[in-house]
Amino acid sequence: MKNKKSMFMALVVAILTISIITGCFGTNTNNPSKNPGTPPPEVTTYAADWPLPNHDYRNTRETTTSSITSSNVNQLSVAWMYNISASGAFGALPTIPLILGDTVYFHDIDANIHAVDLNTGARKWMKMYNSQGLEGPFGVAIGYGKIFMQKDNYEFMALNLTTGAELWSTQINNVNTTGIDIQPQVYDGLVFTSTVPGTGDIFYAGGGMGKLFALDVNNGSIVWTFNTVKDGDLWGHPEVNSGGGAWYTPPVDTKTGMMYWSIANPAPFSGTSEYPNGESFGYNTLYTDSVLAIDHNTGELQWYNQVLQHDIQDHDLQICGILVDNVTASGKTHDVVIVSGKMGKVYSVDRDTGNLLWAVPVGEHTPNDQWDNFPDTSNKSEFRVVAPSVIGGVETPMAYSDGIIYVPVEDLSNPWNSTSPLFNIDFTNGKGELVALDVRSGNTKWAQYFDPGVNVGGATVVNDLVFTATYNGVIYAFDKKTGEKMFEYQASGGINGQPAVAGDTIVFPVGVSQTPHLLALSLSGTGGQQTPQIMITQPSSGSTITGNNVTVKVHVSNFDLVDKLGQSNVAGQGHIHYFLDVQPPTTPGQPATTAQGTFVATTNTSYTWTNLSPGQHTFAVELVNNDHTPLEPAVTASVTVTLQEQSGGGGGASTTIALSAQNIAFNLSTITVPAGAQITINFQNNDAGIPHNFAVYDTSAASHTIFKGDIITGVSSTTYTFTAPSTPGTYFFRCDVHPNQMYGDFIVQ
Repeated sequence: MKNKKSMFMALVVAILTISIITGCFGTNTNNPSKNPGTPPPEVTTYAADWPLPNHDYRNTRETTTSSITSSNVNQLSVAWMYNISASGAFGALPTIPLILGDTVYFHDIDANIHAVDLNTGARKWMKMYNSQGLEGPFGVAIGYGKIFMQKDNYEFMALNLTTGAELWSTQINNVNTTGIDIQPQVYDGLVFTSTVPGTGDIFYAGGGMGKLFALDVNNGSIVWTFNTVKDGDLWGHPEVNSGGGAWYTPPVDTKTGMMYWSIANPAPFSGTSEYPNGESFGYNTLYTDSVLAIDHNTGELQWYNQVLQHDIQDHDLQICGILVDNVTASGKTHDVVIVSGKMGKVYSVDRDTGNLLWAVPVGEHTPNDQWDNFPDTSNKSEFRVVAPSVIGGVETPMAYSDGIIYVPVEDLSNPWNSTSPLFNIDFTNGKGELVALDVRSGNTKWAQYFDPGVNVGGATVVNDLVFTATYNGVIYAFDKKTGEKMFEYQASGGINGQPAVAGDTIVFPVGVSQTPHLLALSLSGTGGQQTPQIMITQPSSGSTITGNNVTVKVHVSNFDLVDKLGQSNVAGQGHIHYFLDVQPPTTPGQPATTAQGTFVATTNTSYTWTNLSPGQHTFAVELVNNDHTPLEPAVTASVTVTLQEQSGGGGGASTTIALSAQNIAFNLSTITVPAGAQITINFQNNDAGIPHNFAVYDTSAASHTIFKGDIITGVSSTTYTFTAPSTPGTYFFRCDVHPNQMYGDFIVQ
């Protein structure tokens, strides 16, 4: 889900009648070749599992090889939960796990990659990057012995599928006005990704153009790019305008080698004081809000269809297309691509010609829901309430099975004026739907309504069932033909990612939680027997710390910490060993102890190492039994940080700052402190239901962490303490959850 500001709900009117939209249509004279290409071996080998983001290259999100059916779905119970330490404004896991054999692979909002045992939830390997500023959706692609994903907003990389070792990394973007925000696709020796101007360090800044990329899977070299802003001129006003790019994984027609990309909106929405109501871009906004047919091998455009020409409401056509063959419409048979987006409409487009066959609105729509002329912003009391909202309509992937398209819908609205949305959308109490449409006509077969329950869990077909999930964490399964509810389960956190299914197990990313986790429900579930885990939450790996003391904080789950050091073992209980500059011993049955001064045994979830020398240090932790022997399998974590000497005029000084957050904004844009001083931040979060934190970095690129505070969800308060850098200069502070809206200069004197 796109990370955008939020406001209040208003009454909206449902429109369920079919409307035909002509759109803006064009062809390309390049006549791209139709080289079909071949999938990587992993996709073929594990076709019965979940080897691609949407199960198959047609993006159907349907599996018929699972043992889960309507006759046994109520036997699903918790098999395991795998906790992570990342967090984000709209959750830590707006992603889709992949399942290949007995391993689940997934990506969290800090760009940490996890490989987890499907049967037990035990970690196989993890690669930590702790990148900041990601928004989602994001995720991994797998092929050719590699796992592909974004390293941060600007770099794309490949890891060894078995070990997690980094193989290559390619910087595909060198400007901070656009960034990567998509779960990639892999096919025929290429891996495909995209940038969008809705991420990066600056949100929809002028000059940002979303581009599509094809990279060589062997070395990361860029094979082709496609600029989704036609001719790259940003419609005459590059100093103001931005737009384009893709947010979701495109389908691939493996018979022809054609890809079908859904392209996002233009900006600024709805305009600026100088150019209100989108006057800076007008109606010449190709290729935004379009579906593009592009040759996977050459990057050449075969055709486009722009379904919305003057989009001033951020109504992306962003949802990944679904390929359906041999659909009868208007008396003819067509191979089609079904697309949708935040405008709350579903479109059927002929794959050969790009012609629109039908379009139908889903969910709640106000009359004249695509305004061209909002009230003047000078009168703050004037606005128009519009549904779908800036983050309403269809936000997450659809599914297809046996002639029916399953569409997850958000019923949300927000007020607009001529320069901006005035929004504060209530996700917790918002409404949603799951709508089943006939693929031939777009007619509604059935619909289910959720109140409350914003539907951002996508749609997933498992045999005769269709699953979905809501932002408040309810998982549903319905009979795919009738819509009858067959299963309901309340997760321990909200869901805005989509599940993967293999065998008798369905795996959901539960990211909107104090403890985000991957949740596995299985027909053979134990009801909650979980694998012990430990995560280092502070400091961040790769960070630089001023001073000679370092506090290591951890999060432990599925394991009881008891003060019985040296006593007999009891399953599921024990303590923690903290290690300094040594690796944790993991030999079964042998005490996990190292030289004096390099390890500490304790039940505390934090430990401070003191009087350390400047330079690089490694801090590790391990869960151990009462008798100090490691668990089997061993449960460890480690980070590496750099310590720098504390010097300068602020030594011994202390400074207290009162900082608050309200309406997704800090009350301060500049904080000035003495060099080397002890800093206390009294932080008050006044945004109800919205998470914030305070963090300090070297620059806006956030490549080195000076301090990173815990996230709190308002209305609440906390106190942060840390040491200011000893070197005077201008540093950078921000909220990690809302880095594009909440930031400022941290000045050290």
